[in-house]
Formats: sequence, structure tokens, C-alpha cells
Amino acid sequence: MSTESESEKLIAEIHREFREGLPARLETMRDSLQILSESYESEVAELFYRTAHSLKGTAPSFGADVLVPPSAALAEVGRRWFEDGRLSVEEVSAALVKLEQLSVAMAEYAAETEGGGAP
Repeated sequence: MSTESESEKLIAEIHREFREGLPARLETMRDSLQILSESYESEVAELFYRTAHSLKGTAPSFGADVLVPPSAALAEVGRRWFEDGRLSVEEVSAALVKLEQLSVAMAEYAAETEGGGAP
């Protein structure tokens, strides 16, 4: 009879925490984009960028490669907004599309990993 080792339990817990934290990351980016679409704020642009960039970097470690393309695109535009100090209506519209793609990808990842902790 095989029992789950402590390290396997810890890994499963870390994967679960990553999965369960995804909606908060998405909400942070949506809220940031809403604020930025009304008026540019450097701190908000940085938050948007860092949230997307962090997700792009950590997703592969959790087998969430499906999250990388939309988060990479969002990180790139967020970096540009933060560095340039401005954004355009077209960029906001494009970011909204990428956020929706990220939302769908997050749902796919959650469905694939639900219950097992790790992919």
C-alpha cells in the first residue's frame, strides 16, 4: 500500500494555492486596467505589469503553459505602459481581449488540475 509522502503533499498544496490564487491575479489586472482606462497612474501601470509578468514567469512551473501566451502579451503591454507613461484606447481594447483569453485559459487549467493538486 502506497502512501503520499510529505513532500508530495506539500507539492500538491503549493499547486492548489497557485490554482486558487489565479482569480485574484485576474481581478488585479482587470481592476488595474479599469483605473488606467480612466486616468493613467504609474503605480497602477506597474501593478498591472508586475502581476502579468509574475504570472508569465510562474505558470510554467505549475504546468500551466496555457497561461503563458496571454500573460506574456499582457506583461509586454503593461511594461510599455509603465515605461512610456501612457496608453492608448486601442491598447486598452487589446488588453481586454487578452484578459478574456487569460480568463478562459485559467478556467481550462483549473478544470485540468482540480482535485489532483498538480497537473
